[in-house]
Amino acid sequence: MKPLHIAAALLIVVTWGLNFTVIRFGLDEFTPFAFAGWRFLVGALPVLFLPRPRISWKALAGIGLFLFTGQFVFLFFAMQAGLPPGLSSVLVQLQGPLTVVLAALFLRERASIGQWIGLAVAMVGVVVIAYSVGGEASLLAVGIALLSALSWAIGNLFLREARGTSVIAVTAWASLLPPLPLLLAGAMTDGIGPTLAPLLAPTWRGWLVLFYTVVPAMWLGYWIWGTLLRTYPAAKVGPISLLVPCCALSFAAWLVGEPVGGLRLVGVIIVLAGVALGIFASVIRSPAASPVTKL
Repeated sequence: MKPLHIAAALLIVVTWGLNFTVIRFGLDEFTPFAFAGWRFLVGALPVLFLPRPRISWKALAGIGLFLFTGQFVFLFFAMQAGLPPGLSSVLVQLQGPLTVVLAALFLRERASIGQWIGLAVAMVGVVVIAYSVGGEASLLAVGIALLSALSWAIGNLFLREARGTSVIAVTAWASLLPPLPLLLAGAMTDGIGPTLAPLLAPTWRGWLVLFYTVVPAMWLGYWIWGTLLRTYPAAKVGPISLLVPCCALSFAAWLVGEPVGGLRLVGVIIVLAGVALGIFASVIRSPAASPVTKL
């Protein structure tokens, strides 16, 4: 890679790694439904000057429903239930091997033995992590995080239709769909006040969280990631995503004092090893593939 692209890749790793802790702070300001709804409402603003990408409305709806709504609502609820940000970043990485499994089941794509082994290894790590949680987290929170990874994986299948199109345009137009149902769900479950908190009771911390999760993490991050995937083979770009949970764990330990050690650390290492095995098996099998491993 060129030095500029290496710097951009490292910027992505740091930005997305920090994003998990920023989300943790955001859940102190917003309810999960309100947080997700406002995040995508702001994230959809580029549709005012970007033409609709040349993909079907079905694909846009699938991306909006699963890759955006499902992934982030489940992630926010898992973290609200006590799952630490660093650990959350590890569990959602299971979307990679889960995408392979879903493609094999529903698109009749043949997964390699290495990909299946990678998923099995990663699931062993999840079991180890499940045994390690306690006090600040629960098995329910782990399960909700796995639903986030599953929703992300389903969304990846719809995202395949968007290959060759503008990443920013797809992101913005797919972001049009989640806000209304999310804010309505928030109004029914949490009330009008908490749902409209950014307008009725704005705080600098709340709007700073929304700014960070949209501008650097979504717009800039997706644009750089898409540029790297168009410039280099997936074999060079895909493994970079494994640095994101490592960075997320570091930020979480530093900023919120998340403990990472003992049995939990063993589980994290096993999960990342399984995900890495799945990624490398995927790029060896299909070097032109473009894995989607972003947040």
